[in-house]
Amino acid sequence: MSIPAARASSFVQRTGRLLRIGYVPLLDSAPLVVAHGLGFFEREGLATTLLRQPGWACVRDKMLYGEIDAAHAPAGFLFAINAGATSNVGRCLTAFIMSAQGNGITLSREQADRGVRDVKDLAAEVKARRSSVMTLGIVSKHSSHAHLLRAWLQQGGIDPDKDVRIVVLPPQQMVVSLAAGHLDGFCAGEPWNTRAVSEGCGWVVTTSSELAPMHPEKVLLVHEDFAQQHHQEHMGLLRAQQAACHWCAQPENRDMLVRLLARWVFLDMPEKLLREALSGPMAPIFEAPGLHEPSADKAGWVLGEMRRQRLLPTAIKDGELLECFRLDLHAQMNSGASALHHEAEALAASHAKVPRKRSPSGVLNR
Repeated sequence: MSIPAARASSFVQRTGRLLRIGYVPLLDSAPLVVAHGLGFFEREGLATTLLRQPGWACVRDKMLYGEIDAAHAPAGFLFAINAGATSNVGRCLTAFIMSAQGNGITLSREQADRGVRDVKDLAAEVKARRSSVMTLGIVSKHSSHAHLLRAWLQQGGIDPDKDVRIVVLPPQQMVVSLAAGHLDGFCAGEPWNTRAVSEGCGWVVTTSSELAPMHPEKVLLVHEDFAQQHHQEHMGLLRAQQAACHWCAQPENRDMLVRLLARWVFLDMPEKLLREALSGPMAPIFEAPGLHEPSADKAGWVLGEMRRQRLLPTAIKDGELLECFRLDLHAQMNSGASALHHEAEALAASHAKVPRKRSPSGVLNR
């Protein structure tokens, strides 16, 4: 596509840089991979590089120190960063919710062998343990996984602060830790739950679609300075993500999406497993009416759950935190994007297969 490539090349000449976008290897990073790999970012005149991160702490630190310009991140991460709950206080925002749901709670096969079928059974198992404490993994203390897991445990009468040990691990370490016996279970996004089932070391006891249907999951995270100083670039990122989410949601694009993810994100994972994860009950939802709007009620739900689970410092007022969900910027993006879906569909249709090479205007770092 010569016109988008030319516009992206112009971006590099004008700014002297690529837009650096961080991601963690999860299925819900797909809109970033699609926008980069199929030229949606180029369509907006942007030149991008995708930077793989081992976990959310790296995303946080690189965002705060200006090493990345944008990232996909858990919605609650915004509140944690702006409240200074994770490290230095930052000023980050989102104008776009990328996905909903997409998580599961997986327990070890040993728990199933012991007769555990639900949270009440697990509570009995926790109380029966005398020599060791049950250990459960989450990907971040300030992501939906933390408050979903804690709320689920509380439904069975399990105190998440006293009766079990909850530890933080990168998503890609969950399955190997479960198989090695270091974890008794975990709450994480796909495809790691499906992989645990596939490898026979785990089974899914519940999903986030059962615990909190259509809950906001990942957002496009940017620093406040970037949004103010590079407004047009920010708007281009938003429009490209909206088009990419629309593309990801179309069933006819599933095979190409699987190939993109297998080639660029999950290098050691069978395409069959990725296809299963994308069509299963824990698959992230990329498009639905109003899904992408960072509205006050969605921000309020995330913040309310984090407050209920005491995951944020009490000194910061809710009003200050809720301001990081920017519905006004989302509306600005939409005002100039009415024809983008049609252009994006035409662009995607021109690709007969997953591109094997990227032009100099775009680089994906594995």
